[in-house]
Amino acid sequence: MMNIQRFFQNHLDNPEISSEELRQFAEDHLGKLRALPDLPAPLTALLAPTDAAFQAFDEALSARTILQATQSGGTITKDEALELFRTTVRQREGRIRDKFAKASGPYVEFYPRGLSEYNKPRLGQVPGLLDRLIAAAEKYQAQLGPELLAEFTALKATFSNAREGQVDAKGELAQARANLAAARGVLELQLGANILTIALHHLGHPERAADYFDQSLLQDPTRSNNEPEPEPPVG
Repeated sequence: MMNIQRFFQNHLDNPEISSEELRQFAEDHLGKLRALPDLPAPLTALLAPTDAAFQAFDEALSARTILQATQSGGTITKDEALELFRTTVRQREGRIRDKFAKASGPYVEFYPRGLSEYNKPRLGQVPGLLDRLIAAAEKYQAQLGPELLAEFTALKATFSNAREGQVDAKGELAQARANLAAARGVLELQLGANILTIALHHLGHPERAADYFDQSLLQDPTRSNNEPEPEPPVG
């Protein structure tokens, strides 16, 4: 039995249809609409709203893609800053140990739990550990020289900038994803309206669908399509 409700559904709201697949499908559909000669007025009227919905979606998709790359770059920068922190602390321990005995009070101010505390710190612990190193380096600047203080201070700035950059990128990416979801919803509904309008114009001639749409652009070749093809017209 025919299920009339299917004609009221948004068939493009499907997690198996990626945003890039939807973009290609919409772009191809617009190209076909523009290329058809003597397009009747009801179908010509689809061009402007479809183009507007497509442009907004395309811009949102590009923004999301750029921010994804930015966040990836921020993650690398943060990871590199964390590794620089670990390496620097281990390397400078030798200089501090040369000036102060390992069990001395000044040495313990730098490394109260030894080097193990600095080997695998959590991200949230690093700023506090750096504050401790900076305070101790400033206190014993006469013995250790200004370079160590400057190095620890610069290390904190590097780590803080990398961490803040990643957090900012995450927030921007979340907003970009929300914008893309909203733009996609508008485009899906517009394309759904186009399908129904064009089908009404060519009712009884399902073969004309290929003049307006390339459904294969929505299908991942690695997935099977279980939806049966429409029966050819009789007569």
